[in-house]
Amino acid sequence: MYNITEDEKDVLQELMNVAYGSATAVVAEMLEAFATLSIPNIQVMQVNELLQTFESLKNKSYYFSTQAFAGEFSGESAFFIDTTSAKNLAKHLEVESDEDLDDAILELTNVLTSTLTTKLAEEMDTEVSFSLPNIFHVPLAEIAGVKTFQSYSQVIVIDTQLIFENQKINGEIFILTKDESIQWLKQKLNYILDQMI
Repeated sequence: MYNITEDEKDVLQELMNVAYGSATAVVAEMLEAFATLSIPNIQVMQVNELLQTFESLKNKSYYFSTQAFAGEFSGESAFFIDTTSAKNLAKHLEVESDEDLDDAILELTNVLTSTLTTKLAEEMDTEVSFSLPNIFHVPLAEIAGVKTFQSYSQVIVIDTQLIFENQKINGEIFILTKDESIQWLKQKLNYILDQMI
């Protein structure tokens, strides 16, 4: 099992802060609303541990969208938005049908995760490509069955909250990296650390 040192985590945190700044600006412009992203929480964990962290959310209904990315840095981003926030998003965008709301969440996922991951990859001097996002309506009690989580054994979880306070829209983003990417990421972070000394 790979572990991330405190120094590596600090560098990743700095890179994420830059990437999140770009992503927040793009999404705020898209929705014409002021947005904030919480400071990323970075952890290395087994997927079964990650699924356990979702246990506390079981009582709520969520929209869950994912988008895979590939390259030296590869993995998948997962975006959760609860039903109340989704309804507020629909109201803000003046969307009426469920299908249009799905489309709006997919577009938000696409813009948010692609901007975020592209900027993060750029900071690490690499490039990523994206698949189309997918959306699920899955009770969180059944989320372990979602294919996304069956593709990983160990993940670096970068977790943050997207908040539109005035519109009462909250979403949570997870960036999951594939096992082979963790080794690449550690090497890249250590290279950046060496350049800073």
